Amino acid sequence: MKNKLKSKLKILLTVIAVSTTLLSFGQDQQNKKPTVLPINKAIDKGLLELKISGASDPRIFHEVVDRDGVHFGKCMAIILKSNIDSLVLLKIDCGTELIPFDTTFQTMIVTKSVELPLYPNQTYATRFYAMCGEIHDDPPYIESKYKVGELSDSNTVKLAQYFEKNFIQNMIGQHALWAYTDEADVKELEKYGADSLTLALTQNILNDLSIKTTLNPEKQKEEVLTANNIEVNKFLIYGSGGLVLLLLSTTIYLLVRQRRNDEINT
Repeated sequence: MKNKLKSKLKILLTVIAVSTTLLSFGQDQQNKKPTVLPINKAIDKGLLELKISGASDPRIFHEVVDRDGVHFGKCMAIILKSNIDSLVLLKIDCGTELIPFDTTFQTMIVTKSVELPLYPNQTYATRFYAMCGEIHDDPPYIESKYKVGELSDSNTVKLAQYFEKNFIQNMIGQHALWAYTDEADVKELEKYGADSLTLALTQNILNDLSIKTTLNPEKQKEEVLTANNIEVNKFLIYGSGGLVLLLLSTTIYLLVRQRRNDEINT
């Protein structure tokens, strides 16, 4: 009888130990942060299959869109299909270029960093923020396919990071980007909804980042200073000349007066 009790007790203790171990492991796995990988690195390792395209569907009527299509906002769509049995987060950095397979479409610039969950052996779809980087090419839509490129040039990245930090995912930011990437001027931006108020805000962005474009050309401070110097120099020359003339006239007058007094006295 005692042996049976000992055996049952031993089994119970074993079950408890195993359960505790499994519970602890499960909690550790739950608390463990998923691995974060740059999306291009995950692609190179074959961890997933993906499709990136524009999010705009011309068959669906939108009450408010920017002219000629969706150039900014959550205008890009992505579908991820996992090839692995663990959760991984895929990172796309702000300022990354999205390159179209068809060059008639605009290169896109990611304007908000994202970490996309790659769920184990599942397919996941979402949209993310971007802006168009080529004003004269076609805007993206659901049939325009893209691939993930590298970070853009330093000024484009500065603009994208500014948009992210200040929540500028709108026309004002898009126009600032086009002013830099395409040297878009006032008349060109007016075709895409710009007016005096929005242009002033766009110029503020460019000025804050010290990015000079046709919208906010750098003032020629040296030329203004030179012109002022010329005015000052003229004043000094004319003033000095007048003073010399006055002194000369006074001297002549005194000499003449002194001579007359000498003649009278003699």
